Amino acid sequence: MARTRNDELHKHRRQQVLRAAADGFARKGIHQTTMQEICEASGMSAGALYRYFPTKESIIVAFAEEERAEAAKLVSHLNASPNIVSALADAVPELVNGLTDENYGRLSLEVAAEATRNPAVKAAFEQNETELREQLSAALQRGQMAGHVAPELDPDTVVFLLIALFDGIAGRAVLSPEIDKCRLARGVDHLLRSMLAAPDCTADERGH
Repeated sequence: MARTRNDELHKHRRQQVLRAAADGFARKGIHQTTMQEICEASGMSAGALYRYFPTKESIIVAFAEEERAEAAKLVSHLNASPNIVSALADAVPELVNGLTDENYGRLSLEVAAEATRNPAVKAAFEQNETELREQLSAALQRGQMAGHVAPELDPDTVVFLLIALFDGIAGRAVLSPEIDKCRLARGVDHLLRSMLAAPDCTADERGH
């Protein structure tokens, strides 16, 4: 029982640091945010913080681990559904809500820029994207075999476009924070169903 409490406390404190760092990086930038500021925002001493994360780089890599876990949830949802097109469209409102969070968008842009300069950060996020692209491509292929996904589509190309779409939404939302999330979600839903659904699917599956 004591071990369980200690594990929970460790996770809680780790999340405190990550949320404080994410807020600072989104507001000021990665290199403009100091470890001391992260200490103050998380309510930790420097010694305590460095036991969890010795560098800002290790914090960013932890963001990659969180992203990987979220992607795994999405893939699990798609794999558990008999129709990947409907499952993906059903996930759109939650995806759009997260992608259009201003802090998320700003943090994503910061991390993407850092990945172009920092090999460790680049490797962490490249691994995530490689795994996600392979898993989504496999899910689309299963959808084609089941007759739900248009057979003429190339799964790898579709996955590339989907990732570009969602990355683009996050970036554009930073510049257009007034965007109506509900209207955006409906548009993305319609776009996905129209693009992915096989010709002989029902009107509902095709978003019509």
